[in-house]
Amino acid sequence: MQNQNSNTSSIQCPCCDSGRIRTLNNGRRTGGAIGAVAGGAAGVSGAMSGVELGVTVGMAAGPVGAAIGGLFGALMGGLIGGSVGGAAGARMGSVVDDTILDNYQCLECGHTFGK
Repeated sequence: MQNQNSNTSSIQCPCCDSGRIRTLNNGRRTGGAIGAVAGGAAGVSGAMSGVELGVTVGMAAGPVGAAIGGLFGALMGGLIGGSVGGAAGARMGSVVDDTILDNYQCLECGHTFGK
């Protein structure tokens, strides 16, 4: 991900020809957030399998081990789901930034434009 205030030397503003351009990455940020929420929700539903596995493995340590194992399984399911979903959403958002949205903004004149 490029720094929002970085100079993008190969891109110039079509209005004023300035090379002082920043990337907005609105699609990437939005897609990442939506993907994280959706992935977290899917991870929670998948976490039920993690709870079952954690309880089964934790049973060797007794009831406390089963409870801790179940909690750990649920947490891991939610975290992994959110991470994977966020990464996939960010990738899809990058495609939207590059093909649909005006992803660049001139720091001189304020004009926004796409590739």
